[in-house]
Amino acid sequence: MRLRGKYPLISFYLILSEDDMAENTTTFETEQDAYVLNARPLFGRRQIFCTEEDINEDNIVAEVNSALSIHVQNLFDMEYLYWYRRGLQPVLSRQKEIRPEINNKVIENHADEIVAFKNGYFLTKPAFYVSRSDNTDENDKVKKLNDYLYKSGKQEADNALVDWFHTVGRGVLYVTPNDDEEAPFLAYALDPRNAFVVYDLRPGNKPVYACNLVIKDGKLYCDCYTKEKVYRMSGTMVGRFVTQDPVYIATVIGVDSVEPNTLGEIPIIEYQYNSVWMGAFESVLPLLDAINDVQSDRVNGIAQFIQSLAIAVNCDLDEDVTANDIRKAGMIVLKSLGENKADFKILSEQLNQSETQVFVDYLYDQVLTICGMPVSSKSRFGSADTQSAQLAKDGWYQADAVVRNTEDLFIKANRQFDRIILKILKTKNLLTLKASEIKLQFPRNETANVQSKAQAMHTLLSAGLAPELAFAKSGISNDPVNDVALSKKYLNLVWGDPDVPLEKSVEGAIMAGQGSTPTPQGTGGKPQNTGGSTPPASVDTEGQNRNQGVHWVNGYWKS
Repeated sequence: MRLRGKYPLISFYLILSEDDMAENTTTFETEQDAYVLNARPLFGRRQIFCTEEDINEDNIVAEVNSALSIHVQNLFDMEYLYWYRRGLQPVLSRQKEIRPEINNKVIENHADEIVAFKNGYFLTKPAFYVSRSDNTDENDKVKKLNDYLYKSGKQEADNALVDWFHTVGRGVLYVTPNDDEEAPFLAYALDPRNAFVVYDLRPGNKPVYACNLVIKDGKLYCDCYTKEKVYRMSGTMVGRFVTQDPVYIATVIGVDSVEPNTLGEIPIIEYQYNSVWMGAFESVLPLLDAINDVQSDRVNGIAQFIQSLAIAVNCDLDEDVTANDIRKAGMIVLKSLGENKADFKILSEQLNQSETQVFVDYLYDQVLTICGMPVSSKSRFGSADTQSAQLAKDGWYQADAVVRNTEDLFIKANRQFDRIILKILKTKNLLTLKASEIKLQFPRNETANVQSKAQAMHTLLSAGLAPELAFAKSGISNDPVNDVALSKKYLNLVWGDPDVPLEKSVEGAIMAGQGSTPTPQGTGGKPQNTGGSTPPASVDTEGQNRNQGVHWVNGYWKS
């Protein structure tokens, strides 16, 4: 299977005819200005559904055209968000009626800041697979699978994919077999403005088919994938302005060719940032626009103060003296007319910058809170709060909760990717694994608040939880199964081997040095403690295990 062309669906916003451009040249300087001028609130992308159970040559054209009508609506929303993040924002088309010559347009691009933070926090390190069991053979297979992922470009595709769905709410991945044994499959991130997936309307909403759109030589091409067939279609497209709103029409005319889908799976996979398919900064667009407006007005206020207006009251100026002459001279000499006292003054009223800054800080904190990002902590230096309390106050726990929700949605969509690559590897006799045996893991910063995590892990182990559960629930490990397997012999030294009877476990602990045997010290023969001073969890508060008749005394076992 292959995708046709490398051309984007649209190079700018629209493809305009010469007549359309001529009608709008007096209103808009560029196509982008025309679109940004109509800034509007957005409410997420629409998911595309169909009711047909069987997609074939007889109904594929009608189904794709029906889906295109919804995709085009999503396309313009995504275009707006894409260019908004790049700095094409409504403040650039702002007009000022009073003193229009002073009209600064300042952009604080917090949209890009939000996306950059979300990208880095979600994928601190590349995601990888871990085994769901401690079986050594399975762990070796999973390690080999991760090697294939690295060579297939999945990590780079994930980075681009995450960047897309943080920006426009959707990300699209394409996977295809490859002839290279070191990289038996390849993964690419597609432009979500060019690709979409159509889902079944029945419970479960399984994908029915997926399309990738390209433009070549001024013609629209559509590659449509079902589980059985690959349809190559072509059509037309038209872009125009109607009442200053962009209207884009794309139509598929017919099927050019039909090929069997040898993979037996839909290779285009759709990912989402949240359950309503919104971008990371989409819900705070009005606040971001307000920040731009306020900052622009602040700069205008400073410029207007420097270029203040002058008022002359009861002044008799020479006939040949103009306002420009006064401006150049910088000083004038006035004469009073009779009892009317001459007065010449500058109108200088400054904006209260400190109060304005309070308002800007409030808007910015609201943006961070709504987006699930840590709030600014400039005023909290020197706080006596504990590290855990400081993390909670600054919003890091909230940021973690938001990103974990995105992880769940990512894993849900990635199950289709798992099925495809495992089928490819099995077909090529390179690796045999089941999707139920692996789990996608997202690494986090394991050293953050590590003391509290270690204390929580110790408490859970003391309560009798399995090490895998204690490692996972305390958050001290990103791969509990593998970490416990690597640490098994050391855990057994401290907590005992659960598969060995207690009397043998105690004896093994003595021989291994968990609690040292009494050894002579000096000439008095007093016992020397060469082990730890804390008794194992199996010992009661009196230092005695009643079932075995052994005591923990001064750091060693004693019968």
